[in-house]
Amino acid sequence: MKDKCVFAGSFDPVTKGHTDIIGKCAMMFEKVYVVLAVNAQKNCLFDKETRLKMLELALKKYIGVEVLYYDGFIVDLMKEKGVSYYVRGIRNDKDMEYENAAFDFNSRRYPELQTVYVSCGKEYRKISSTLVREKLKNGEDVSDYLPYEILPLIKDNVK
Repeated sequence: MKDKCVFAGSFDPVTKGHTDIIGKCAMMFEKVYVVLAVNAQKNCLFDKETRLKMLELALKKYIGVEVLYYDGFIVDLMKEKGVSYYVRGIRNDKDMEYENAAFDFNSRRYPELQTVYVSCGKEYRKISSTLVREKLKNGEDVSDYLPYEILPLIKDNVK
């Protein structure tokens, strides 16, 4: 496939599950916009600048991947960039239910939207940013869940 896609999230922090999906996107699309998006319903552990740096470090090995920050509806950014493919990562039925509801909202705002569901590898299905944040708050080791490139940032930003 030779086109562009968007993969958005709060990435608090970016996990191996995220990078697995982004790596698959980099093989399918010529250009992948990985968008650090604002979710007002989430209280992030890491600030915007740290999350952007984590994404840059974890994704620099991929060709055609660009990290962006966007504070608005993702479909509006997609219109600006001329992107119709919106990649969503799926781990389980709960993710699929959530994404189907989001698709209904997004497709009303942007009828050209094509959602592409990408499953992460089975070894990553239990990983979530929420799990990682809880382990960090409990002082537990999270190195099995995160790209090695960001581990120094984790240590610097969580005491």
